[in-house]
Amino acid sequence: MSKLNLTTAPKLVQQQKLILTQELQLFLKLIQMNTLELREYLDEQLVENPTLEETEEKEKPEEKEDDNLEDIDLSGFENNAGNYNDDLPHSPDFFVDSEDNNPWESRVSKHESLFEYLNWQLELSDFSDKDREIARIIIGNLNEDGYLEATIEEIILNHFNNHLHSKNGNGMLKDGKSIENLSRETILTVLKKIQTSFDPIGVASRTLEECLSIQALEMGYKEDSPLLKVINKHLEDLSNNNLKDVASSLAIDLDELNEIKDIIHNLEPKPGRPFFLKDTEKYAVTDFYLYKVGNEFQIQFNKNIPNLRISNYYRNLIRNQKSLSNETKHYVREKLESAKRILKCMQERESAIRKVVEKITEVQKDYFEHGEEYLKPLRLKDIAEHVGVHESTVSRITSKRYMQTPSGLIELKSLFSRGVDTTSSGKQVSLERVKSMIKDIVTNESSENPFSDEDISKILERRNIIVARRTVAKYRTILKIPSSSKRMQKGDPAQ
Repeated sequence: MSKLNLTTAPKLVQQQKLILTQELQLFLKLIQMNTLELREYLDEQLVENPTLEETEEKEKPEEKEDDNLEDIDLSGFENNAGNYNDDLPHSPDFFVDSEDNNPWESRVSKHESLFEYLNWQLELSDFSDKDREIARIIIGNLNEDGYLEATIEEIILNHFNNHLHSKNGNGMLKDGKSIENLSRETILTVLKKIQTSFDPIGVASRTLEECLSIQALEMGYKEDSPLLKVINKHLEDLSNNNLKDVASSLAIDLDELNEIKDIIHNLEPKPGRPFFLKDTEKYAVTDFYLYKVGNEFQIQFNKNIPNLRISNYYRNLIRNQKSLSNETKHYVREKLESAKRILKCMQERESAIRKVVEKITEVQKDYFEHGEEYLKPLRLKDIAEHVGVHESTVSRITSKRYMQTPSGLIELKSLFSRGVDTTSSGKQVSLERVKSMIKDIVTNESSENPFSDEDISKILERRNIIVARRTVAKYRTILKIPSSSKRMQKGDPAQ
């Protein structure tokens, strides 16, 4: 019987790996920040990173020598060109007295909850009426961390109970439709759409593994990737630092596993965390200014953030690195790389936000010209497809951001509205315009003979807008308009 000869030999294998770089992680972090949050972050970086410094207003860059800093390419990353002949770090005045730039009228009394934020996205989604009702039940059963606490069976029971009050003796609803039986597949389809297309990504997850897996898949990792295998099968081993066992089980080396560990560390285990805040007083800080120049609208960013550049002192210091110790050289190079990354991500952040805001402004031009009645139907999906980003990215950009317009300060997300079909050319009008028309009809009605919901529905139909009676009743309730019987004012009997 021949013996087997076992030998080891090097082997080259070509494979594709998707790694979430530090630059991408930073970009995703910055894209969510409004002006106030970004300023706080940049102020922290000015303290922590000595190679970053704040400059005055932007000046025209002077012609400067080539930055031959080995593999650290600093050219093109100065947001501002200051005096490059300075040899010492620039120190901004941190103790300048200034007046309060946040008046009382700019404060909002209540921070938006996760429930409100998700329902806003739900109203702009393309769910059917049935799926939207299921989605509301799911959203209503989320805890503070953003996890779904109800089981699929409980959601089915909740849906059934919601219809009992409108059921007659024949097992039919008042509108003549029978109560439909919900399948697990229907609920899971709605749940998956909330988890993957709503912001924050991973909301409504049922387990930590499911939450992290959804975020990893959204980044582009595959189901059979080592990252997903670690999340789904070895998360506990990873938390216990049993790295060798995990690496052996997945047939990967420790370096790759440490990269996976870093990626998992940067995922959000509690999607609802940003919405659970103890302090309730917040400021509505203007992020954008909208001006009309001729027949066009122009957008200006709020520049109430530090203008940064890389310190000339440290640029010169790394050039003369022969006189530095290895420890000092490593520290300076690390801080320069971090500074370069921040400046580049700041530019990319502004570019992405500008594309989104400019497209929204272009679509809603009539709104800015003529008022609320001219708000056009607009969904997050519409902007995402035009700009080439995910819906959740558009949601992040428009959430908690405000624009100063000729008609006042508005929240950017208020420019989105669900559409209502018309009877003529198949075009849609915004939900806000329908509400405004209902309000106008009620305002001009006879106080002694007010319009019923059916009357309002027929008036809207004559204006080429199809709205069912029960939908009119729903919008009327949202507008806090009483029913026709309560609006009726009888004449004086003595007359």
